[in-house]
Amino acid sequence: MLVKPIPLSKTQKIACVDRLFEESAPKIDFFLLLLLSSGIVTLGLLLNNSPIVIGGMLIAPLLFPILTFAMGIVVGDNKLIKRSTMMIWWSLALVVIVSFAISVLALSKSVTPEILSRASANLAYFLVALFSGVAVAYSLARPSVSEVLPGVAVSVALLPPLSAMGIAISLFEWHIAIGALGLFGLNLLGIVFAALVVFSVLNFYEVKQRVEVKIKAEEKVIAKVKKETEKDKMDKIEKTVKEMAQIIKETKKEDKENGV
Repeated sequence: MLVKPIPLSKTQKIACVDRLFEESAPKIDFFLLLLLSSGIVTLGLLLNNSPIVIGGMLIAPLLFPILTFAMGIVVGDNKLIKRSTMMIWWSLALVVIVSFAISVLALSKSVTPEILSRASANLAYFLVALFSGVAVAYSLARPSVSEVLPGVAVSVALLPPLSAMGIAISLFEWHIAIGALGLFGLNLLGIVFAALVVFSVLNFYEVKQRVEVKIKAEEKVIAKVKKETEKDKMDKIEKTVKEMAQIIKETKKEDKENGV
């Protein structure tokens, strides 16, 4: 007896898109979780403690902007691709900087086996990332199996190579830093390729309009925040000018009274 796959409804696809936007949005929650997870993973690598490393990987939100990047390619939305690319670059920079800073401040630091294990890339790691990418993209689209996401986050190991790179830079171990960056790049390619295949097979192009709506909504929020920020700046400048004018006026009055 053949088990036929249950087709994905448009409502489920829209829910998936909404979740991707929510989880990969450039907001304080995302960067706070990324900062905390980077700190935990870095300390785990320095202490050569794999359970600590795994704990940090579980709360890292780095998978979502990568999946959103793949979604942008599938639906052909350049704005979403640009948004996701920027989030990936910001995330990469934040993790490396945090790891570098913690490593510099650490009292005891050395190249541990946990660090070395993240300093080389090969086909096996790419295959792990590929299978993990399929699992995470499919589970994201299927809410009934979304509980596998934490396990996938651990298996794909995106954060440790970046943390190992930051530590290696602080120790001037450039070959380790380059190897760790290569491993991250390999994992990134594997996830993106797998997500592209899954989102294409599930016909997510059908919800391209929803993506455009979400992008426009974000742009309106950004424009509003920018306008409010500019207004606050103008209000501060206006207040400063008035205060300066008042000071000048009072100074002239005092000079006049003193016969200057």
